[in-house]
Amino acid sequence: MTIKSDRWIRKMALEKKMIEPFVESQVREGVVSYGLSSYGYDLRVADEFKIFTNINSTVVDPKKFDESSFVDVRGNCLIPPNSFALARTVEYLRIPRNVVTICLSKSTYARCFSADTRVALVDGTAPTLEEMARRAEDGELFWGYSVGEHGRVVVTLLDEPRLIGRDSLLELTLDNERTIRCTPDHVFLLRDGRTAEAAALRPGDALMPLYRQLVRGYESVYQPLNGFLSPTHRLADEWNLRNGIYVDAPGTHRHHQDHDRRNNAPWNIERVPASDHIRHHNASTYGDDFDPDEHGQAIRAAFERLASDPAWREEFSRVQRERALAFRNHEAYAAKREALRRAHVANWTEVRRREQAAALRARFSSPEARQEHRAKMRAAWAQDPERRARQAEVARTVRLRPEITAEVVRRALDETGSIRGAARVLGCDRAVFRRFPEVLSSFRGLARTGGRNHKVTSIRQCPGEHDVYCLTVPEAGNFALDAGVFVRNCGIIVNVTPFEPEWEGHATLEISNTTPLPARIYANEGLCQVLFFESDEVCEVSYADKKGKYQGQGPEIVLPRM
Repeated sequence: MTIKSDRWIRKMALEKKMIEPFVESQVREGVVSYGLSSYGYDLRVADEFKIFTNINSTVVDPKKFDESSFVDVRGNCLIPPNSFALARTVEYLRIPRNVVTICLSKSTYARCFSADTRVALVDGTAPTLEEMARRAEDGELFWGYSVGEHGRVVVTLLDEPRLIGRDSLLELTLDNERTIRCTPDHVFLLRDGRTAEAAALRPGDALMPLYRQLVRGYESVYQPLNGFLSPTHRLADEWNLRNGIYVDAPGTHRHHQDHDRRNNAPWNIERVPASDHIRHHNASTYGDDFDPDEHGQAIRAAFERLASDPAWREEFSRVQRERALAFRNHEAYAAKREALRRAHVANWTEVRRREQAAALRARFSSPEARQEHRAKMRAAWAQDPERRARQAEVARTVRLRPEITAEVVRRALDETGSIRGAARVLGCDRAVFRRFPEVLSSFRGLARTGGRNHKVTSIRQCPGEHDVYCLTVPEAGNFALDAGVFVRNCGIIVNVTPFEPEWEGHATLEISNTTPLPARIYANEGLCQVLFFESDEVCEVSYADKKGKYQGQGPEIVLPRM
């Protein structure tokens, strides 16, 4: 089975009246294009629409559509948010017996990207739109990032990744050297909250950025409204709460079920009792190889960063002062105060014991004692001449480890969330990490995201036509690309049953608006593209042989019927 070219379509339309009326070339000036293309035909939508309305609280029953649920409209059509309309094609089609068709949405309404465009997902991956479309056919769900109704970055479900058709593309290059190939009418979110089509962008235009940063192994996203970071797993938890997956029970913590801190897909986040969560992580965090000095250093560094903010320091001092006064004066803490007094006495006894031990050490650390110890060490080295060579080799191996690069260290730190964990994964001593002070500083949060990856540097036209894909985001109407910017989603979906062999008539179109905004459809202009596939053998039973109920549909909108 092969796809048919414009030559075959023209021949069949003129000789067999396969498409009537037939336009032999693409009509583009001032309209949504229609007519013959290289490997397909762009059909027009007629000026009669039935818009679905739920004023009667009617159930949409595919077996029995209620006429009272639709409002008839002539001329251009405005489909309400998250609603749909029925329409018909201007063209009358007659499908040959050995041909089957596929009908796709027009990219003008869909606003699409090239097949290799990568989408930022909250599970830490960035698949292409083509890959997402294949995986979606197997029932897989995807969650990404969107700018919500009030300008806050949220986690949303990315729905229906799909092939739209073929179209010309623009290539945008950003100041992080990433490129985006999209249709000229695709809408981008700007940094100041406005929107603009790709064709209207100019070098230097600032786009709405997606900044992601790892903080001790947990991903956080930059909130453009206030400049703060929000942990992504908390945003995924909010999605679960909005959709009733579980409730916001007090005394619970958010937990990654698979222990992967980067996998923030909502299905991987659960709520567990706080005590169970702390106990679970302490079992692995404070194991035999726990380094209290490293842990203390990280805590001190965090407090130093916070204390650099005068407002935070003042608020912290106020809270601590109030807690200290409450503990000192409130009767509810009387028992705890007595327990602390007794512990203080016990600690004083321990201090005295340590002082006595220190005095003993001082007595035996005289010059004579040190001389005696030095003599014993020299004797030990003399008895084992290879000892120095062995220790030198161990030190050299620890220092070198040429396979451990800065990239390897950063990946291990991000994966495990700690220096100790990274050393365990790489099977090395933590001393190896001293070679990479910049990596350690960045991991500890000392490095901050710069002002990159959100400005356009150049725009050019891509030659030829390309397969284009897009997806839908019903919750927010936009999503983030892996290139680091937010774009509007594909909002108009045209659903058409494939035209079977020997079917003829005006096709009924179901036009869905999956965006939170009204969508305009232009009558007597292009709406969908038909691709024709010819089989190498004629079917045994055609649609005409079955006497299908939609055969010969006239110039009226036909509701689905049983």
